[in-house]
Amino acid sequence: MDELVAIGRARKLVQAIAAAPVDVDALIAAHGMVYKESDRLGPGEAGNTVTKGGTTYIIVNKNDDPFRRRFTALHELAHNVLDLPSKHASGVTDDELERFVGRPPEEKICDVFAAECLVPAHLIKPLINNASFSVDLLLELTRTFQASRQCIASSFVRNSKELVAYVYAEAGVTQHVIPSAALRNAGIFIQGGMLPSTSAASKAMRAAEGFATQDLDASDWSTSDKALHYACYEEALFVQAWKQTHSLLTFEPVASSVRATEVGDDSDELLPELTGYLPWPKR
Repeated sequence: MDELVAIGRARKLVQAIAAAPVDVDALIAAHGMVYKESDRLGPGEAGNTVTKGGTTYIIVNKNDDPFRRRFTALHELAHNVLDLPSKHASGVTDDELERFVGRPPEEKICDVFAAECLVPAHLIKPLINNASFSVDLLLELTRTFQASRQCIASSFVRNSKELVAYVYAEAGVTQHVIPSAALRNAGIFIQGGMLPSTSAASKAMRAAEGFATQDLDASDWSTSDKALHYACYEEALFVQAWKQTHSLLTFEPVASSVRATEVGDDSDELLPELTGYLPWPKR
């Protein structure tokens, strides 16, 4: 199963929901399961699914923050709805939910499903039309949907008509890139590997600051030929505890005359442009 299938099933599941935040208990109950919170889970354990007496319970750690509990519950629901076996040793752990590196594909797909349920496409689209892809908006929408910044950022990009991308990195290495459809159609593809040294993400990580911005050439983030005709504005969040960076990228076309000026004044040394008229010498 791929992410597109998971996204499609999640959207079908929440299509009748009229307002945010999504009622997680109701979604779980609709599938014949019971949502419970417990303070008896093991150290660092975010949640698990157990069946007793013919009833299946999705249990989450009562000590986790509310956004985490909601995400954990829908991650567990995803295993049931998508019929994907859990690859957790014994329940999903806090550390695993915070990491991308080394996670089994099944778990990543369940994360995508959970995010799509928490931030339904039909509810976020009206809120992002003509809106800037910014950290301020991100934080506002986390409160509206009671979902993490990662969930909001990925949903924003997937539903945006603009030239935007969300880049998630750990320890300075890009782990996950979500480009908007418009960015793909423009032929701009974000490179993987180490974060660009010129990026706001690198800047924030070096300074151990939580937030940074940077004006860039699109070619700093992309080796695509098309990127040469675009500029990029980046806002980045850095999470010290997990050495994570979250980059919000917005691209804009640059006029060819501006680009030519930025290249330099070497053109002054070139032969004059042909006009069709011979420059006869003066007498």
